[in-house]
Amino acid sequence: MAADVEPRRLRAGTVELPGTGRCTSVTEEKRTGLLKVVLRAWGVGSILIFGAIFTGYAIQTPGFRPGAELHWLVWDDLPGHVGLMLSGIYLVWAVYTLVAARRPAAYSSFLDFTMWVNIAHGLIMIPGAFEQHYHSKFLTDIPWVLLLSAAIYFLRSRVSGTDAASYTGPGRSQVAR
Repeated sequence: MAADVEPRRLRAGTVELPGTGRCTSVTEEKRTGLLKVVLRAWGVGSILIFGAIFTGYAIQTPGFRPGAELHWLVWDDLPGHVGLMLSGIYLVWAVYTLVAARRPAAYSSFLDFTMWVNIAHGLIMIPGAFEQHYHSKFLTDIPWVLLLSAAIYFLRSRVSGTDAASYTGPGRSQVAR
């Protein structure tokens, strides 16, 4: 079947996925569309946030030091390369999230990892925010990671038998084929 063939409507609210013989509901399409929007927003937001933090660490801005006006943006007084490393990891993660937003089903392992690691991260940060008097983290880091996890969980495809393994597009390793 040609890639540009429109989904065939079977009955009200149900369409056949082209080339698969599987059916899905319109709400399934809406959930996937919303997931793509959330992943794009999180990816772009993370590039802006962590790009600024990365730049701040790279130029060793005094604003990130304890007691300074921008210290609430960062994790703590991190030694040497640690702040650059952490913000660099989140920058790469943001780029991959943007890639996954194109075809979430094809990146289900990445999205599973993203969801679970961010749940763990957010839950671990809750007692730390109380213990270290970082209450601002309840308005910044904690919702940032937990809302992404919730969106991935609730907006994931519910179609049984979705076969992402047959996907051979961008981001698919040559070895995995």
